[in-house]
Amino acid sequence: MTPRENLLQALSQGNPEWMPACVHIANVNNLPGFLPQHLLSEPLDRLAISEFVGGDILYEISGVRCILGGDVKDENVTEENTQRRTIATSCGTLTQVKRFCRNPTPKYNDLPPGYALPGPIVIGVDTEYPVKSSGDYKILQNYFEVQTFEVDHAYTATEQARVGDKGVLVLGGGPASPIYTLIQYYAGIERFVFDLYDAPAQVEQAMAVMQAAACRWYATAAMTTCDAIRCSEDLDTKLISPEMFRQYAVPALREYARICHEHGKLFVLHMCGHIRDLLPDIRAIGVDALHCLTPPPTGNTPIAYAKKVLNPRTTAMVRFDSQLLLLQGNKENITTAVAKILQEADGWRGLVLLIPCGRASLWSVQLVLEQMRLQGRWIS
Repeated sequence: MTPRENLLQALSQGNPEWMPACVHIANVNNLPGFLPQHLLSEPLDRLAISEFVGGDILYEISGVRCILGGDVKDENVTEENTQRRTIATSCGTLTQVKRFCRNPTPKYNDLPPGYALPGPIVIGVDTEYPVKSSGDYKILQNYFEVQTFEVDHAYTATEQARVGDKGVLVLGGGPASPIYTLIQYYAGIERFVFDLYDAPAQVEQAMAVMQAAACRWYATAAMTTCDAIRCSEDLDTKLISPEMFRQYAVPALREYARICHEHGKLFVLHMCGHIRDLLPDIRAIGVDALHCLTPPPTGNTPIAYAKKVLNPRTTAMVRFDSQLLLLQGNKENITTAVAKILQEADGWRGLVLLIPCGRASLWSVQLVLEQMRLQGRWIS
């Protein structure tokens, strides 16, 4: 079985020969703490980095471009650590302000010759959301109404060929449910909750238009040569209740999954953190793989509980403890942690291990991969 075949078996609740262990390098913030200098040259080749680090290849790309129709414009101006975004439509204008901070890479002593540190981790925080009153939802609605999408087929086909039998190509950047998009990017949690109570018609109408635009995105993305499409949802029960998730997120996510499945694509849903109470609804959506399931102490979803609820319909892509990697990443601790994961899995083959680098030591990351090679092969 090739690495690609094995990973596809795991993602589709099949019969893989070993538990895949994938280093999660979706963007520059996910790099290990140090790498060979030639791999840090711009533009970063994340596939080459993943191949160097090792493990099973889950290679994520962006290949869908948004096209705005009519007289709608979406412009960004960046000055130092501040970005100002202006969305202009015939109904009015929305403004958003985001500030960035740069967290330096940890220092590592005695780097091997030819190795270097990547740049800082850049984190953006919204200090001004576009939606400032219930009347702004009409402007936002107009912005999403005119959106169409196109695929860079040459690029996606080239990246698919580069991956080949080494792994699985994932098209990332899939729109989330409208409720999460509003909370995270356009209104903020407080504004959204007040508006949903005071002006439910405006909010729900805007969400319907946003969902229609998202469906157009997935229909376009499904025309690519990718194996899977990933939706970045990131709702959890520290943010909303299971009832709100069921009412406002599940219908949209179910529709996204349906579109992907109609075109033979796996639907991968990113939701990390405290999602234990959302697992029954996630299973009902028709998700093929749940990306970044987070066990305690960081999250609240033990692997054994996820197996009980999700198996055999949804694969759990379990996040390796980043604190262990960053602070206690020695061989003894990592060997014990890998053994514990496999013990909790108890033969469940619908499991993929995700290793978030986040500037963790390259040696710690590779220790996890080494232990997965030694311990993670399934016995037929």
